[in-house]
Amino acid sequence: MTNFMEEERVSPMQVAMKWGLYTGVILVIFDLILYLLGMKSADGSNPIQYLGFVLMIAMLVMGIKAYRDANNTMSYGQGLGTGVLTSLVAGLIVAVYTYLFMTVIAPEFMDSAMDAMRDQWEDQGLGDEEIEAAEGMVSMFMSPGIMSFLSILSYGFFGLIISLIAAAVLKND
Repeated sequence: MTNFMEEERVSPMQVAMKWGLYTGVILVIFDLILYLLGMKSADGSNPIQYLGFVLMIAMLVMGIKAYRDANNTMSYGQGLGTGVLTSLVAGLIVAVYTYLFMTVIAPEFMDSAMDAMRDQWEDQGLGDEEIEAAEGMVSMFMSPGIMSFLSILSYGFFGLIISLIAAAVLKND
């Protein structure tokens, strides 16, 4: 016999889909604003770009807290799972954006990134042959598909680290 008064629990995936969508959209909007204002640098030399990490941390913590509050309880594993899933959903959204950014929105951006790296290598005293070899290696990883895939991996890894800490702090089980 089922208890009609039993509360329906919210799953980590339900929360992750919602908060991952929020996180991904906010990060995409933030990146687009930086690009449109000319504040996005391919080499990460503009410190304002690191605000994206702060936004991600805040959104993951809010997502884990939303899971805990919706269920009135949360174990460490549930918090960890919610956070990692949230970061993976956000990573998928950012991966699609990254692909579109590199192929449609600003395909020239990666050329300027390669030029900046070439200048950096020249400043370090590398010869023409060494620079050509380095360019060959870097260009393999700077394709839109690889960069999109790497964004999913990096968001998943970064989300794991944040979630390990946030779940420990927010658990109440």
